[in-house]
Amino acid sequence: MNTEVLKTFCDLVDTGSFSKAAGVNYISQSAVSQQLARLERELATQLVTRGGGIVTPTEAGKAFYRGAKDILRRYEQVLGEVRSAADSIRGVLRVGTIYSVGFYLLDPYVREFLKAHPEVNLHVEYTASSRIYTAVINDQMDLGVVAYPQRQRLVEIIPLVGEELVVVCPPTHRLARRKTIDAAELNGEKFVAFDKSIPTRRNIDRLLKGERVKVNIVMEFDNIELLKRAIYVESGLSILPLDNVVREVRLGDLGFCRLRNAAKWVRSVAVIRRRGKTPSPAERMLLGILRAELAKAKRGSSRRKTR
Repeated sequence: MNTEVLKTFCDLVDTGSFSKAAGVNYISQSAVSQQLARLERELATQLVTRGGGIVTPTEAGKAFYRGAKDILRRYEQVLGEVRSAADSIRGVLRVGTIYSVGFYLLDPYVREFLKAHPEVNLHVEYTASSRIYTAVINDQMDLGVVAYPQRQRLVEIIPLVGEELVVVCPPTHRLARRKTIDAAELNGEKFVAFDKSIPTRRNIDRLLKGERVKVNIVMEFDNIELLKRAIYVESGLSILPLDNVVREVRLGDLGFCRLRNAAKWVRSVAVIRRRGKTPSPAERMLLGILRAELAKAKRGSSRRKTR
């Protein structure tokens, strides 16, 4: 009996389905059935019942499930301890981040981390949030940095910061001369948006709907640089994290105005990691820098606003 068989059985009980258990373990439904049959032969007892299309554990199956969960939990802990010890020597750290966070929020702190800890071999991958969740769960990445983190059973969420969302427009647009506007003033405006698959787009849509605002979406992008370029050539307005446009605003290429009730126009950014996995020393170092520096930046921003 090996840990893969134990995991498949636990997934079978958790999902109540042979097909779903097969899917999450990347094996055939027949393979799940064969593994279960071998388990029941070895233990000389029936572990599950099948009825109404749902798989239910027997009393013996429940006892085996609890034991298997404990074994898998301990096995993952041991693996984490071994990797932690190895990483303290090799200093390997794999991080995934979405583009709009990595380029504008994360980059200076990554540079600071590398300067302070040159012995760490840091791999940063800029990619889509869906890829980050999969890679973190499958242990292909140690940490992921995402916007609007999604609750998942195998994912631990560590909140980092909230980024203010603002209306971004060409510098010649009438709203560029305004400091603060009501969301209702965006009704009917031409709008350049993130692609629908991106969590930031989904949450901005939700906020606009809550304000009963309907914009005219004329372009969609999965690349924030192209999106900003479209605003610059006056294709439309957008709502973006202020951090993402500071440089263009300073150069006079873009303008922006804040939204009234700014407290709700905030994009949450968090670190995700595999739940139950022991953090390596390099992981703890990077998290420490991120938390300390972002907290310092937030305090500085709060002081500027109150002056």
